[in-house]
Amino acid sequence: MRYTPQLQTGAKTTLMTSAFYGYNHNKIIADGEMFEMKNMSGDDYPLLSLRKKRGISSYDTQGEAQVPLNGIHGRDQLVFIRGTDVYYNFVPVQGLSVSADTGMLPKKIVSFGAYVCIWPDKKYFNTADQSDYGSMERLFSASSAGVSLIMCRNDGTDYDYTSISRGTSAPEDPANGQLWLDESGSEAVLRQYMKSADEWLEVTTTYIKIQCTGIGSGLKEYDTIELSGMALGGADPDERVAAQVEALNGSMIVYACGENYIIVAGLLSAAVEAEGLAEGTVHADLKLPDLDYVVQSNNRLWGCKYGMVNGEVVNEIYASKLGDFRNWRNYMGLSTDSYTASVGTDGQFTGAITQRGYPVFFKENCIHRVSGTTPDSFTIQTTHCRGVQKGSWKSLAVVAENIYYKAREGIMVYDGNMPQIVSEQLGDELYSDARAGVLKDKYYICMKDKDNTFIQYVYDTTHGTWWVEDNMQALGYGAVDDELFLIDEVSNTLVSIRGTIGTEEGDLDWAATFDLYGVNYQRQGNYDDPKRVRNEKYVSLFKIRMELEDGAWMRLYMQYNGGKWEYMGEKRGNNLRTFVLPIVPKRCDHVRFKIEGRGQATIYDISRIMEVGGDG
Repeated sequence: MRYTPQLQTGAKTTLMTSAFYGYNHNKIIADGEMFEMKNMSGDDYPLLSLRKKRGISSYDTQGEAQVPLNGIHGRDQLVFIRGTDVYYNFVPVQGLSVSADTGMLPKKIVSFGAYVCIWPDKKYFNTADQSDYGSMERLFSASSAGVSLIMCRNDGTDYDYTSISRGTSAPEDPANGQLWLDESGSEAVLRQYMKSADEWLEVTTTYIKIQCTGIGSGLKEYDTIELSGMALGGADPDERVAAQVEALNGSMIVYACGENYIIVAGLLSAAVEAEGLAEGTVHADLKLPDLDYVVQSNNRLWGCKYGMVNGEVVNEIYASKLGDFRNWRNYMGLSTDSYTASVGTDGQFTGAITQRGYPVFFKENCIHRVSGTTPDSFTIQTTHCRGVQKGSWKSLAVVAENIYYKAREGIMVYDGNMPQIVSEQLGDELYSDARAGVLKDKYYICMKDKDNTFIQYVYDTTHGTWWVEDNMQALGYGAVDDELFLIDEVSNTLVSIRGTIGTEEGDLDWAATFDLYGVNYQRQGNYDDPKRVRNEKYVSLFKIRMELEDGAWMRLYMQYNGGKWEYMGEKRGNNLRTFVLPIVPKRCDHVRFKIEGRGQATIYDISRIMEVGGDG
């Protein structure tokens, strides 16, 4: 009796993807990862969902020329710059203006207590009292004809030169308390006679009052200024007095001041009346160094500079005086002094940030970390490693006490020891010009690819996953409470990531591309056996379980063995009901499938029904 051959029913198993692990643009990716992505998010992990809709705020007036947004900074309230205006809590700071010239960009904004400091303009304002604003520098110049000098006491009382003896030998029969300008040495010394000891004692610190209209305006006690233009005039000047006047040129500490005078340390053998100086201009400037990058740490501003300064090459790290962002050259031998140190590494500084209370400075090939609490205890530890890529200083951000930044090789995390790369999932694409911000445990970074196209990525530091949003070109970011703001350079708008402020954007276009390896899934036979296909597993069906809001839609495409994308169908949302979209794939070695759509969507899981192939 002859029998008809019977096909055996293959054993079925189900593989389910119920956790989604973000973007991975490498040749081999794990189940639940996506090779391509747009506007997807891990906010609902382990589910796959869309990013939040953003809020868009435009400050341009229709019909008028665009005024560019040039800077942004997050603190208790948002700070941003529009043209020459500085905004705090979305309101312009009245009276304060900064330069909008290209040479004065980009802006570097840093908080210092209640103050906000803006570089390279060197401007500031007080967030608690916005009538307190202006320039951190004080530049003063006046004709030397209006300047007079006289030696004084520390309380500002002028010395009466008629009661001071001057010469190389001490006066005979001096009275108690009598003053003598001892000129027996190369430098004069002021001495006072003490009768009880029968001795002329040196007055260790002497002061000079410099008087000129407006010279003390904008200064305070212990400011450090740069004096110049001080030279004694006259046809036959007193050489000793001339040397004493010229010694005033340079860095000087202001021990007291009023509107029309300042008091500095020095000795003057004779008073110099108005028009007694050589004809010219006298400068009394409170200057700040030109800094490449600025940060705040432990009640000081810190900065760095690499390049030519006054004809000399500098490669230095600076700290302002404790509690005073205006004084960077104040050296009085105190714990509050300013600080300057040279570093020996070559190359430009590429960024700076504060981590755990300490300033950290970067070059492309090293990290300089400063520790200590006072100038005599400050030390700089240098680690030779992958530093911040040139042009990516805005990528520096702190997430959960760790520093994240863009190096040439990728995105790094630095915990204070040796930085580690965290961007393997981004593939071998080269990026540059990175800018970043932080919202809770997420690191938002916008970078430019080799085609000069900007892409905004999000790194979820908790789960170690990457997500791709869109081609937003962020100038910079600023976080305030639970919102992250950015400036979109293309549209010149202020954007809130979570949509708490501004006009909500429309429905999002989104997409995700998955890889399925081995739709002829598992070879169980001997590879030399030509009949091995009988024992291969293959995907006979896969299902996508998802939710679409009312009015949203999605489409599905499949690509077999690297061929063309084939349309497989679409689905439209219906009152947020969950549905299952079943797909029967072709038998092949490798398949990709792409889901794209518009409107809110959530994907719960993707399951594959596996069968063993064979014909008996």
